[in-house]
Amino acid sequence: MRVIDHISDLHFCRVDRAATDALLARLNADPAHLVVVSGDLTMRARRHEYRAARAFLDALNPPWLAVPGNHDITAYYPWERFLDPFGRWQSLVSDEMEPVFEDEEIQVLGLNTVSRGGLHLQWENGKVPRAGLLRLLRRLRRMEEGRFRIVVAHHPFLAPPEQPGTPVVARGERALRDLARGGVRLVLSGHLHVGYHNTHDIRAEEGSRLTVLQAGSATSTRLRGEANAYNRVTVEGGRARWTSHHWDGTEWR
Repeated sequence: MRVIDHISDLHFCRVDRAATDALLARLNADPAHLVVVSGDLTMRARRHEYRAARAFLDALNPPWLAVPGNHDITAYYPWERFLDPFGRWQSLVSDEMEPVFEDEEIQVLGLNTVSRGGLHLQWENGKVPRAGLLRLLRRLRRMEEGRFRIVVAHHPFLAPPEQPGTPVVARGERALRDLARGGVRLVLSGHLHVGYHNTHDIRAEEGSRLTVLQAGSATSTRLRGEANAYNRVTVEGGRARWTSHHWDGTEWR
């Protein structure tokens, strides 16, 4: 059995301090095997925000794995955004934008869906880069089979069931098909500050399916009709189940 705490959209330094401190205490009091952070560690990719986010990560007892979100590249310096969009991430968080965690039961792989820009104006919705997806699929082919495979990205691949028109990551539908064929059974993501799960309707093989599990914002004050929340995922016997934990203003429930 493996336990993963899935947190997202922290948005340092625009956080609920009480919720943040209580979350850190809770994650450390009952440590998972891995804490996964699906992007937006910062609000505006400023260095002091990155330092605050890194202090939070350093205070975690369990190991952690993080991928960047659209708020983690600067909107203030166009030359940096286009020429070195992940320079601050690499110097202040991790050299890796697509990290990998593997043990005897699970394989967790990061996929960077952040777009530095393009001809369209909806940069914040992200895209699945062809090179990044191919790199991830090659990694999967080299890994030992028989372990539960999870991909972590910032942007949602499937819309909430009750809001099917919600924008999702570009090239996401094709990516899900490829990931399912590569043996991935769970995708963890965030971005919308709303928690839900949705199941991809294309089966890689008989009896298998891929589920997208979204986390709300764990610590940000930028809420969208839902309390701060995170997911605890348990993987056992080749299956995943999860519970959602919400901040009620005084404690996590």
